[in-house]
This record gives sequence, C-alpha cells and structure tokens, in this order.
Amino acid sequence: MSELLTTNRPTKILLELDPDLPNSTYRGRVKIDYEFTDETSEIKIQASRDFQWTSVRLATFYELNEGYPVYASVDSEDYNHDTESEILAIPLGASLNPENTQNGFYINLEWNGPIGGPGASEGLYAVDESTMEANLKDGNAHKVFPCYEGGISAKTWLTVITDERTRVETNMDDAGHEEFEGKVKNNFNKAEDLTIEDVYIRITPIIDME
Repeated sequence: MSELLTTNRPTKILLELDPDLPNSTYRGRVKIDYEFTDETSEIKIQASRDFQWTSVRLATFYELNEGYPVYASVDSEDYNHDTESEILAIPLGASLNPENTQNGFYINLEWNGPIGGPGASEGLYAVDESTMEANLKDGNAHKVFPCYEGGISAKTWLTVITDERTRVETNMDDAGHEEFEGKVKNNFNKAEDLTIEDVYIRITPIIDME
C-alpha cells in the first residue's frame, strides 16, 4: 500500500515469529526502521484485524555514545487499529522530517496472532498437525505481520523460533542458528530487491531417515 508511504518509507525490517502450533497461535515481533522525505505526523501500516497487540513502541534518536546512536523508546498509548481497513495508525506526537530523523527512527510492534487450520490459505496456517506455511502473496503478507504490500522492498531479517526437531524452509539466505531458552532461533536475511510478497516460509518437522 504505497499510499501509506507518501512521506516515509521502511528501510530495514527485523521480523521474529514464535509459533505455537498445538494452540493455533503465534507471537510476533517486528522492528521497522524508516527514512523520511517530508513532515510526518503519524505512521500508518497494514495489520491484520486478528492481531492482539501486546506492545506498540516508537524510538527516536537521543544521543551518540562512543560513536553509537542511543534511542529513546516510548509506548504509544493512542494508536488506532481500524479492523475494517486493517490499518494501524500510530501518532508521532512531534512531527518527524528528514532533518530530525537523520540519525534514525523505528517502531517496535509485538502481537499475538492466530494460526489458521488445515485448508486455510492466508496468513500463517497449518498444512497438517506438524507443518505450517506462511502465505505472503496476493495481499496476505499483512496477515502474517504488520507490513507494506504492493512491491515495497526493504532489507529484511527473519527469525523463526522452533524446537530442535523442526526446520525452517525459506528462499531467504541462511544467517545461522542460535540456542534460545531451550529452543532454536533460525535466522535468515534477504536482499533489498526481494519484496515481502516474494518470501516463502515453511516450518516442518525433521524426519529421521534410518
């Protein structure tokens, strides 16, 4: 939805998905960095009507500490999620522009979302009792995570949290794996010219071949 990006655009996306297939739900978290081309009073982004928000935060540059930027992060308490249009609007308080965001600005969103049952074809859904897929095509990406559809591209990192007996198949580049609270963080990244709609994600159990 490029009409949501008349004065700003996403430059980096850090997405984390933590699926709980037995309970047909997942936890999501996304950090989106923006650059601005003109005065902007609110951020608008596509987001499924089924998302239950657990955190909506804004972060603006505060100072440099030994050459590294430090950001001041605050909760947004007056955001509006229009479930009919599936647009999340986040007021910024003070207007942002290219000058006052030259050292960076980002949003952090956390939510709980549903995993559709077998036979579903949108969002994150179960193929069977042990396998999930994410459909990001044909206007379905915002049903997986808050994002911008319509060919918008940004450098993206993906993390899918699974147990040790599960693998993640994707057309993104493998960026390594790490242990996390008894589970595994499966990390991936993609080139900036790959749009959200191009991304493929499948989460499936590892089958022993004996």
